[in-house]
Amino acid sequence: MHLSALMLAIQRKRQSLGISQQRLADLAGLSRQTLNGIERGTVNVTLENLVRLLDVLGLSISIDDPDVARAAAGKPPNALRMAALGANVSYSGDFTPELLDAALATGETPQGYRAHVAQVLDEAPLQLIVKAVAEVAARHNRKPAEIWRNLHRLAASTSATRDGLWK
Repeated sequence: MHLSALMLAIQRKRQSLGISQQRLADLAGLSRQTLNGIERGTVNVTLENLVRLLDVLGLSISIDDPDVARAAAGKPPNALRMAALGANVSYSGDFTPELLDAALATGETPQGYRAHVAQVLDEAPLQLIVKAVAEVAARHNRKPAEIWRNLHRLAASTSATRDGLWK
């Protein structure tokens, strides 16, 4: 969920209930200025204040893990496949999920795929990289921390930096 969608939901719910900003602020223990900023997206709201505000409005935030839904449906994880496919866009040769799996599991760049590995590390969405690390760790019965160390080795060997994130 985007922050703007959350703030709009708060504003719409307040309006649909016919509650003024001042009344809702009082009910949630906030100042009217803070509530106004929350609804406009100009105030960084604390989690405590957000939960209290949502509770007053009868709203909630749910956390859905798509990996759990995939597993429940009998579908295998696919972060490695998606990351590998993304690296094939700009380079010749097929960078397969198996090659990416091997690279993350060993910390060694497959011969002829240095640019592909660098592409994944520098350009793939971070959420996808995190899931790929978890997928490789589970496949090889290893701790994710070990796969993260391998990823850092790959970053060093391919000169992938992701703006300093992999140092």
